Amino acid sequence: MGKQETEPEGMNEKRIDKINLDIEIVKMTIKSLKSNTTCGGGGVPAELLKEGTEKLYELQRQIFECCYNGEEIPNDWKIGYLSTVYK
Repeated sequence: MGKQETEPEGMNEKRIDKINLDIEIVKMTIKSLKSNTTCGGGGVPAELLKEGTEKLYELQRQIFECCYNGEEIPNDWKIGYLSTVYK
């Protein structure tokens, strides 16, 4: 006789739909970044992002949506740099 296939636990639950981000929330969040801070691993200053165009905001929205919806996060985003600043 053939094997009986069973679904893993939790597979009968409702599937969550894709998360869609509102472009206005993305803009507001980017514009709330602190100025005059050090750049991240990509070397992009916050001031450059804050002065972006609609096209830049849309591209960032798409990237954030991909990450929120389970697609792979770029390895550069997983790296953090720490340094001691003595006063």
